[in-house]
Amino acid sequence: MSSTFITASEGPGGPPQDAGQLSKLRWAVKNPPSDPQISFAGKTVLVTGANTGLGFEAAVKYSALGAEKLILGVRSIEKGEVAKKQILERTGRKNETIDIVTVDLSDFGSVQAFVPALEAKVEHLDVALLCAGLGNPTYVKASTGWEMAIQVNVLSTALIAILLLPLLRQTAAAGRQVHMTFVESVGHEAVQKEWFSEAGSLLEASNKEEGWDATKSYSMVKLLGMSVMDAVARATASAPASGIIVNAVCPGLCKTDLGRNFNLAAKVFMVPFQAIFARTAEQGSRSLVSATAIGPESHGKFWNHDILYP
Repeated sequence: MSSTFITASEGPGGPPQDAGQLSKLRWAVKNPPSDPQISFAGKTVLVTGANTGLGFEAAVKYSALGAEKLILGVRSIEKGEVAKKQILERTGRKNETIDIVTVDLSDFGSVQAFVPALEAKVEHLDVALLCAGLGNPTYVKASTGWEMAIQVNVLSTALIAILLLPLLRQTAAAGRQVHMTFVESVGHEAVQKEWFSEAGSLLEASNKEEGWDATKSYSMVKLLGMSVMDAVARATASAPASGIIVNAVCPGLCKTDLGRNFNLAAKVFMVPFQAIFARTAEQGSRSLVSATAIGPESHGKFWNHDILYP
């Protein structure tokens, strides 16, 4: 098991650019990401959204790859305990290697309380994988007044990233290499200029209930997430100097419960569709884990199909 950085190549690569969307999805299924075999021994790793789907599978990998301390960022202790038990059963690691810290990303107050609770459990943080997310078939407004996907996937994730920076800088100052990775999607490339508001704000446009569309919302939320990653990357200056590597990753379409809020008809359609056109959650999680092991060349960049893109 290697303990050095994963060597990344830069695009072009991946599926043929002139292929149709379904052909690209089939290519991704037939060409899953490499399974990282890099050691996380001695490292403290945080995974938000760690009790289900991609976050859970990534957490399993970090544990199996020797993470000294794995922090599960989940909505409730109960969900965290179930995930912890399953991870320990699959990896054979000791109970004390995994801790649980609760956070409800639909609530800014919970997010603000999360980082102090995390800091009470760890002295340093080597990896922050920001994976929590959701998707809704209809417009849902959070108690904060924001559309729910914007609240969870963008604003609260951005707040966590900002609040984590002092701990990450402290860790980097001790000579440790730090990674912060945002889980995003190539779907951000689908956003069109006319989707922006008259004032030129994508955030404002994506928060409007009138004319809201789930597919458009997904792409807009992902582009907003990429903008957050870019801002945090700029705030941490050059990766070699700061010791903090900030990047984003696309796991590809995967079989997860992200569509858990969709109606029965949609779920019935999704099962055979995903059977043909989606990677497994385990395969998708490979990209998440490898993104947190790429060197400084990945700072501010996008990791997809084991290839770095600007």
